[in-house]
Amino acid sequence: MEPKLRRLRWGPRETIFHQGGPVAGLYVLCQGCAKLVFRTPLGKELLIRFCRSGDLLEGVLSEEHVMSAVSVDGVAVSLIPSEVALELLKSQPELAVEVARRLSRDRHMLLGRLAYLAYGSVRERLVKGLLELGKRYGVHCEQGLLIDLPLSQGVLADLIGASRQKVNLTLRKFASQGIIRTERGRITILDQQGLQELW
Repeated sequence: MEPKLRRLRWGPRETIFHQGGPVAGLYVLCQGCAKLVFRTPLGKELLIRFCRSGDLLEGVLSEEHVMSAVSVDGVAVSLIPSEVALELLKSQPELAVEVARRLSRDRHMLLGRLAYLAYGSVRERLVKGLLELGKRYGVHCEQGLLIDLPLSQGVLADLIGASRQKVNLTLRKFASQGIIRTERGRITILDQQGLQELW
């Protein structure tokens, strides 16, 4: 059976799907960068994770989206309708195993983040967040490890559940210690060992 893919496109900072909306199928990011965001009952936004080409934005086992997906830049998404995706997973066990593996990896990452969000100081949360981003999106360069994502102070604040002001102060302290460098919305980790020791 050939999957009935729908290729959909969004421009920068557009909502791909809304938290609480009905799940239409299996969303696979094919091009660009997106982020998954959870909105609390008090209206606060928590950045769950970034997604890159090949990542699953949403599975098909939920009836409604548990978070929103927002494009960071222009994105292309393949949508496999729910009934087609379920049949595809049944007929191709190796695909079902891969989907389960990716969802399990995301769950493991989220549980780790939950622990440091609940108990860590702003400094500890920012250290852990930068290390996590560096591990997943880091590109080695002459100066160190460039996190290849647009990371404004507001984005980092949403990632670690802190105010923009506290993130700003902590980033400046890390920079003054020679641990990171910030430039035009990009962060380079200059001293990974030094950053790790702050955790």
